[in-house]
Amino acid sequence: MRALTLRADFAPRDGYPLDERERREHRIQNGNMVWRHPQITLDEIAEPVPKPDEVIVQVAAVGICGSDMHMYEADAATGYMLYPGFVKTPNVLGHEFAGRVVSVGSAVRDLREGDLVSVEEIQWCGECIACRRGLVNHCENHEELGFTIPGAMAEYIACRARYCWKLDDVADRYGEDIALQLGAMVEPSGVSYQGLFNRNPSWLPGNHVLIFGAGPIGLTAQALAQVAGAGRLIMVDPSPSRRKIAAEMGATDLLTGSEKLDEAVLEITKGRGVDTVVEAAGVAELTIQKLEQCLAVNSTLVDIGLGERNPVMPIVTYKYRGVNYVGSLGHAGMGVFQNVIRLLANGRIDLRPIVSASLPLTEAKAAFQRLESREDAKILLLPNE
Repeated sequence: MRALTLRADFAPRDGYPLDERERREHRIQNGNMVWRHPQITLDEIAEPVPKPDEVIVQVAAVGICGSDMHMYEADAATGYMLYPGFVKTPNVLGHEFAGRVVSVGSAVRDLREGDLVSVEEIQWCGECIACRRGLVNHCENHEELGFTIPGAMAEYIACRARYCWKLDDVADRYGEDIALQLGAMVEPSGVSYQGLFNRNPSWLPGNHVLIFGAGPIGLTAQALAQVAGAGRLIMVDPSPSRRKIAAEMGATDLLTGSEKLDEAVLEITKGRGVDTVVEAAGVAELTIQKLEQCLAVNSTLVDIGLGERNPVMPIVTYKYRGVNYVGSLGHAGMGVFQNVIRLLANGRIDLRPIVSASLPLTEAKAAFQRLESREDAKILLLPNE
């Protein structure tokens, strides 16, 4: 079968302390510190065979994520991969996807051939202390589809049944073809849902919301915030095409990021400031680091974007204003996939405007190159077309 494979040179930077597992398995905790000269190729590989607790999914649609781009892109000066999270290479990319179950393992009870499913990327163990506390996004033994184990930019993928969520209700509303494309948007929507609602201690309907980055995470955060009763919704992105999508989806205010942010946000909110800030751009040093006076009392900074640099935060201001800073990672647990699928199935959120192109897997490399300009919001790859 065809699959898009990421490869890179194993070249740990001077001073990076490889642990025993990293040395043994090349499963690196910070790809930016080890993997050099990344490249992607379309290869022919063997089709997967299901283990007893797995299903085989024929991939209908898989999104190219910002993380995929950061694994593909390299620093111009050093050649090191930009992505600072878990990466193992060589590996098949792709973690935002939906498809049809075509084979079922002997121990699987709740899925059958023909089911349409969306699948969690974080493969939590369920046994470590973090999982036993319900914090499955921080599983101490997790694997990640498309990062550390084979992903979905392939014609077929093997998935443990417990990570699969049916899309029946979405198909009832839109038909199977659209349901499968929307199913590929459940994972990025889940990332936004986790940050906005599960991690945010101060969410209330009527909150003024500021979002950095009108990519898929930022735009799904916008859709979720709006359906949950946001007051003003301010989207910040330098791309005119992405700001246009945000406006069409209902953003009340648009900024480019070149403004004096404190002043601009205070003017928009008539001096009240914002109650919720979502960092979905991955450049916190250029976004939330610049915010101070526009943060309302008891506001929350939800930091989702994963960048290379650590920002410098005005913690004295945070103390005086009672600002909450929360890091948010992942999309699993606490009903996230279930609830996003319900919102899609009932027409409460419509993510179709986010998809700017759907291309066959044979055009994957061109799609990655196209996304370098950051003008598209979401490009879906269709591995079986």
